[in-house]
Amino acid sequence: MKFFRLFILSLICSLSVVGRSTSSPNVRTAYLQESDGTAGVGQTTVAGLQLRGSSGMTLQLGARSEALLRRKQTLFVPPTSELPPFEPSPSDVEPPPTIVDSRPRFRGEYDDEILAKLCSLQVKTIRPLGGGSSIKLRVTFVDGSHAAVKPNQLRITRYQAEVAAYKLGRALGLGVVPPSCVRTFTKEALQANMPKDLRERMDQELVVDDKGNVKTAVIQWVPGLRNIKLEQADWWRPLLKHGEPIPSGKHKRVAEISTLLLFDYLLLNFDRWSGGNTTEADGEMVYIDQGAGFGPDKKHGHSRLMLKTLKWSERFPRNVAHSLFQLDLPALRTDFGDLVTDDEWESFLYRVEHARAYLHALKKQSPKDSLF
Repeated sequence: MKFFRLFILSLICSLSVVGRSTSSPNVRTAYLQESDGTAGVGQTTVAGLQLRGSSGMTLQLGARSEALLRRKQTLFVPPTSELPPFEPSPSDVEPPPTIVDSRPRFRGEYDDEILAKLCSLQVKTIRPLGGGSSIKLRVTFVDGSHAAVKPNQLRITRYQAEVAAYKLGRALGLGVVPPSCVRTFTKEALQANMPKDLRERMDQELVVDDKGNVKTAVIQWVPGLRNIKLEQADWWRPLLKHGEPIPSGKHKRVAEISTLLLFDYLLLNFDRWSGGNTTEADGEMVYIDQGAGFGPDKKHGHSRLMLKTLKWSERFPRNVAHSLFQLDLPALRTDFGDLVTDDEWESFLYRVEHARAYLHALKKQSPKDSLF
């Protein structure tokens, strides 16, 4: 009988504690967790405290919590030090950021890979490349690929401007200027297998150093390149002006033309609209024939004339405008090296400043129609 009374008393105490622990909805919500199915009937877990109505009470508490429980037979909040750390579920973990490959490319091929070939691959043959008023050649490398070659010469074109134009296009992120680099050939190698009239002309016009060598611009060959003769068309000029609707299918070409005007202004390239110097391949414009760029600019007279050509356009691609304003000029000066003189660099800085001012004025005049 005594054992039975003790059992009844123990059961009443257990049920009394369980009742008090669940009597407050707020406490239950914050600190009381129902069994996950592994506990027996009537078992409840409270912050490490396990209560079994059938066989008494089992405590899983820290020393401080146990002491408090002995003093107070009520539900309490354990100290922060005894609360388990919060661990977010794996679904809350953000995926690692996507790595964007920002290396410059030309027509799907990395510039660095193109330059490695242009600058070092062994040349198999050199042949004339007709057309135009300057001396142009075509080389075939031992792997069968081709490149255009513009040697250092006295008239019209400068090999330095060709390479500097590529470096500027890369700095602006254009991706439409064929990669090029400087290579040196002997005069004899350039003249070998050339027609007699071209050899005689090369004797007169090539700039040869005291070792018999000629510096050249070696330029990536573009298959399928064709002349689009924009200088003979007039459909595109009104579309460069504020407020003029751009027909469907023409946005890309209008953006390419306005970018070309900005590019030529920065280069001081007067030769673009003289005929045959606007080209495309596979529906995309490719900027070639920049050999007339840079050069003397006394008191910025040529730059002021070229600004009139830039002002043909009142609309420019947003990304190109951003690249112009973010252009790293010290890095570009280092990249240019001796391709441009100090005077040419100062003239270039003048044009960068005025191009930025012009685009800023357009944006202020027509915020919604200057950048697209």
